[in-house]
Amino acid sequence: MALTRPLRLKAQVSRTRPESSTSSLPIAQVWVDSGVFHLDQGYDYRIPDNLSHLIGVGVRIQVPFHGREVEGLVIARTATAQSGSLKAVSTVISPHSVATAESINLIKAVATRWAAHPYDIIRSAIPPRVASVDKASLFRLTAPDRTRKKMKRSERRYIQIPPFVNRFDFISSIIKDAKNEGSILLLAPDSRSASALHQLLNGSILLDSALDRSERYRNFLSVRNGLNLIVVGTRSAIFAPIEDLSAIVVVDEGSEHHYEQRAPGWNVRDVAILRSINSHCDLTCIGYSPSSEVARLIETQWMSYSSTKSRVNVSIFPPTHGELIPSRLVSEIRKAMKSGPILFISPRKGYSQAIICSKCRNMALCECGGKLVHKGSQSKTECVICARRVDQWQCKWCHGSTPYLLGRGSERFAFEIGATFPGTSIVQSTVENLVENFGSRSGFVIATPGSAPIASDGYAMVIVLEADRFFMQSDIRAHERSREILFSHAALIHQKGAVALVATQEQSMSGALSAWKPSLVSQKELRERQEVDLPPFSRAITLDIDRTESQSLMRGLRKSQEEGRLPQSTRILGATQLKGETDRIILFTPLKDGEDVVKLLHEFQRRRSASKKSLASIRVDPYSLSR
Repeated sequence: MALTRPLRLKAQVSRTRPESSTSSLPIAQVWVDSGVFHLDQGYDYRIPDNLSHLIGVGVRIQVPFHGREVEGLVIARTATAQSGSLKAVSTVISPHSVATAESINLIKAVATRWAAHPYDIIRSAIPPRVASVDKASLFRLTAPDRTRKKMKRSERRYIQIPPFVNRFDFISSIIKDAKNEGSILLLAPDSRSASALHQLLNGSILLDSALDRSERYRNFLSVRNGLNLIVVGTRSAIFAPIEDLSAIVVVDEGSEHHYEQRAPGWNVRDVAILRSINSHCDLTCIGYSPSSEVARLIETQWMSYSSTKSRVNVSIFPPTHGELIPSRLVSEIRKAMKSGPILFISPRKGYSQAIICSKCRNMALCECGGKLVHKGSQSKTECVICARRVDQWQCKWCHGSTPYLLGRGSERFAFEIGATFPGTSIVQSTVENLVENFGSRSGFVIATPGSAPIASDGYAMVIVLEADRFFMQSDIRAHERSREILFSHAALIHQKGAVALVATQEQSMSGALSAWKPSLVSQKELRERQEVDLPPFSRAITLDIDRTESQSLMRGLRKSQEEGRLPQSTRILGATQLKGETDRIILFTPLKDGEDVVKLLHEFQRRRSASKKSLASIRVDPYSLSR
């Protein structure tokens, strides 16, 4: 990984004289969709007179590049070029501008922050063109000059959602009450939430990848050409080209849905922070419990914290013999059934994850080696690999015939709860079979995390089954995610409702839930992370590379550290084996050195690209370090 000096890339110089231009700004600076990682700079092209009136900042054009015609995005028009004879723009792909100077600067900042090519960001930030929408001529071909009003001091705050209220009504009321001189951008973690908020905010514009392509592109152009808007969207809407943006609002900023799955893996929260700083606009995060990153910002007073005084009735019911519902809890459920529906939260979906022999405890396996499972109360035992069904199962080791179910899921819980409370109606809700609202005044709902329907009058009781399992997950965000799950579902009870945690030991979380103060546990988590220099007190970077190259990369990183090009403060962990033929190396570096490390890795990627080597997969501050 020996790095000497930055790459110097050739300009797009033409051997023939291009068509002349008489404009005062005859040069277009263009990001080119070359498909080559190290060709990530802006290139200069001559603008012919016949296209000059169509070409402005944010317009998609077609340009010659290395002997072929490719798409480009105009990022500026200038009077002079860095080189002499230039190639000319071939044609204008669409007359509509799809980016502002501000959103272009944001894309550039995100590409730098996450060691990416600008077009890696553009593919998420700008929806594909739809020719029929372009031809409809519903929008101005060029946006009018708009001057931003004098900006007040930007506000940064986290607003905690109180219990006993409809979260969407609460969020929409904050947006309606906001007195902003300009447009508001509201980011929701998923399409379900975005759609609910869009319906509550009259006149708002929805930007969601789940929309029909034409509708999404039409809405995008409406945002680009509008003023004083309320824009509601999911992840990619953080890049929306809003001319008069005054405030960004992020709902559930710690949600995994806010993390882009494709490379380079940026996330909404950090992009929103970048945009609010660069564009001098307000930033508000709304949720039940802040992520560790936001908790640190609150602790350092970079962001204020707003909450309401609330008390929630929370109790812990430890199982004595591994039972699903402790006997003491059964009587509490019978009492609560008289005042409303009951919500059960299951850690997992499905029926069972595996089967073991109840006599010798050996795993039940098929002849092909796959695990045997039960997929439902009425289903036969079958193999997860070859799908072979077993009518009469018998243990291969002790010949026992009684199976024991491991890793019970929501379907198995529904069966067991139904047997405990016969005659009670039970509704199941999972991500695949989502129930949006529960209108009945009685009955049970069994849901997986994030799939609980909203009860019209709130639930009489919310019961978290096998609560310990939420905290037993191995990734670094297990406690943070569990905290969000417990707070968000506890909030669904009505004013006189109760929360029950089925847990084997006393949880500090119960006190935080009861006082409606996630800081009672998040501060402890922050101190634990700070002691071992883990995020959010350090920048985490994962490098996934072919196993044949992982050791040479490790040597290169250590040599760069010895020579002072990689900060001495950087910890290098690995290489660890992932699935297939891939190894992972993890770097931890203090926040103050994070930018230097990312620059070094970006240059490493560009040199691999220039040498026609396969790129490593780099993720900066990913949601999880282990998957």
